[in-house]
Amino acid sequence: PSFCKMGYEANIKSAQSDRRQRLIIIISLVALSTAFFVVVSLLQPPSTNNNGAINNVQKSAAKTLAKMKQGTGKLRAGGHTKVAPGALVEAEAKNNNELVPPPPSQIGVSEKEAATIRADLEKQVRAIKKTGVIMETDEKSLEMTAKLQDATRTLIKLRYGDFGEKNIRVRFDLEFQPTIPDFAEKGKEGTLLIEMAPIRLIPCSVYNFLEIARSWKKGAFHRNAGHVLQAISRSDITERMPFQEYSKEYPHKKGTLGYAGRPSGPEFYVSIQNNVQAHGPGSQQKHNPYEADCIIGTVIQGMEDGTVDRIHTMPGKEFLGDKKKWVLIRRMHILIPGDGPDGYIEFSKSPMVIPDE
Repeated sequence: PSFCKMGYEANIKSAQSDRRQRLIIIISLVALSTAFFVVVSLLQPPSTNNNGAINNVQKSAAKTLAKMKQGTGKLRAGGHTKVAPGALVEAEAKNNNELVPPPPSQIGVSEKEAATIRADLEKQVRAIKKTGVIMETDEKSLEMTAKLQDATRTLIKLRYGDFGEKNIRVRFDLEFQPTIPDFAEKGKEGTLLIEMAPIRLIPCSVYNFLEIARSWKKGAFHRNAGHVLQAISRSDITERMPFQEYSKEYPHKKGTLGYAGRPSGPEFYVSIQNNVQAHGPGSQQKHNPYEADCIIGTVIQGMEDGTVDRIHTMPGKEFLGDKKKWVLIRRMHILIPGDGPDGYIEFSKSPMVIPDE
């Protein structure tokens, strides 16, 4: 009996030893499998589809693009056409298979809201202007004009698009009348191409002219002076500039476009000579040594090809009373950076039909 008992105990101990060995083997296999999957996962590239941060950026950009499209306003003058800058950004993003979120200044505000903010600031600046204070040195005036400029930059970006360092352009379609000396040789057609000044320098002047071009009805060069060619402007913009915006970085050099009068606008002129002294700070009055004509941009096509010189051959000097001697500005086109032949595409154009007086 004792012999049988000893054999039974030995069998139990053997079975227990076998179970321990199997358990150790199983645990080792599980550990090895876990280590294998960890190594494999570390070697694989991260999945952008499952990356929460990237998904959040995509959602934010999509919402912003939607806001831009909702914010684009309608043109006020009938017959104009317009390309929504928000749609251009979205289309470019799709073509390049990448996200192109708009600048931070456009996020969280619609075009309508930005226009309301700007209009309120402009009203306040005009009120300061009426007091006769020298705005270029007055602390309150400088604060308010800076706010108006910031609001104007935001509205330009929302309404026309944000193109970084590239500037918006405006093309004039001209009509020379039979009174021009070379009419029989060159005919009636002509073109001027204007590049707007950088909005980081003079946003209010640029915005005002874009609104003139966007709602253009008619106009003409009607003054043939020795230093400027001045034009009548008929559009939805009838008020003068809220203040004399000027930057020493963009002076009245030959070929620049400026607003006529003090306060300036909406009539404008092309400088056919260097007018830094005639229209720059301290000119045309003695009260304010800092005040200058507002400036708009530069003629980049029309100076070298002789178009400006041809306008200068209008029969007569200074203001011409006979409308048959004028050079008509039949149409204005706003051009924004894009995939066009010259790196620009048409944003809007005024109607072909010129309204009666």
